[in-house]
Amino acid sequence: MSKQEQLQTQLQDLIDSGYQVRQTCFTSSQGLEYISGTDYVTWIQKCKRFLKQNIHDKDFIEEFEEIANKAEGNSDDYFDRMIGMLRSWVGEDIPESVNPKDENAQTKIEKIFISHASKDIEYVKALVSLLNDIGVKKNQNNIFCSSLPGYDIPHGESIYEFLKKELNKNNIMVLFVLSDNYYQSAPCLNEMGAAWITSKESTTVLTPNFDFKQIAGAIDPTKISFKMNNSVGLDKFRDSIIQTLELAATDYKIWQGDKKNYLSKIIELADSEASTLNTNIELEKVKRCGTDQIELQLRFINVTEKEIEFQYIDVELADENGEKLCISVSDELLDDIKLMSKENKIISMLLPYDSSSNYQVRRNVSKNAKIKFAIS
Repeated sequence: MSKQEQLQTQLQDLIDSGYQVRQTCFTSSQGLEYISGTDYVTWIQKCKRFLKQNIHDKDFIEEFEEIANKAEGNSDDYFDRMIGMLRSWVGEDIPESVNPKDENAQTKIEKIFISHASKDIEYVKALVSLLNDIGVKKNQNNIFCSSLPGYDIPHGESIYEFLKKELNKNNIMVLFVLSDNYYQSAPCLNEMGAAWITSKESTTVLTPNFDFKQIAGAIDPTKISFKMNNSVGLDKFRDSIIQTLELAATDYKIWQGDKKNYLSKIIELADSEASTLNTNIELEKVKRCGTDQIELQLRFINVTEKEIEFQYIDVELADENGEKLCISVSDELLDDIKLMSKENKIISMLLPYDSSSNYQVRRNVSKNAKIKFAIS
């Protein structure tokens, strides 16, 4: 099979898989029709990667990317336009291109781009501190991390333009911090695809409660990944960073002390996360019902593949005057609350209300509500 035949086969596979993804990710609800989901984002990134590697028409690629960047969560008009642009190359002679990774093979890596979900900030803080211990300098020229002051996007810069500019640099390596939160974030998945195309080096780190079998998307499965609480994996990671960035190695005894402190923090974070399995409960609405009951509408968000039940749920409400009301969900109600894999839903419940409290329901401030819970 010639190179042209291979490219045409890859193109047709992209088109065919696009229609399959559309079928599985299409949603019609309450008069709204849209396409959304991890598979859709992954397909879009594969299309971008194919075009960037094989099509030399800059205007064509920019037009496709402009459409693609708006497609997730929007109507199938965006999908139809992307498919139409892909089909325009069917049967056409696609000029062979030079692999940008080959062109940049001799470029020295000087900066680490940390691709992560903002909800995993505590893990990332510990990881950046570890990189500093390894020898990576504490400045934005050597580490980019959008969630940490000093390592983030400069004041006045456009977020997306800055990220695009960073990922197009030849001296960047990407450090993926994968988690359930990461795969729930469309911006993270877009970042993953863009990073795969433009970086010649990448390393994948998993948060402690995230399984290897959950890795998906544009991550190269042949690349070695490790969990951030794995001692042996950390030693290999340190050696790799020192070699890639051409750093002076610190004394190994000092490293062992740094690693011990880091692991202690990560284990603490992982234990806390495990108690909730990254589940979120948010107050949607509160309403007084009669003289002795209050109605709570709580949004339950399960980002994991696991089914979840609750040991307890305690809610602290606060009004605009600072008056508070503490309520515990009864065991009877807890028995009926069960979250399925990747479920996001609102549950309404009637709970006893202490009318002698100074708390005023109509002056409730939802953002000040505190909800504590544990997974059973």
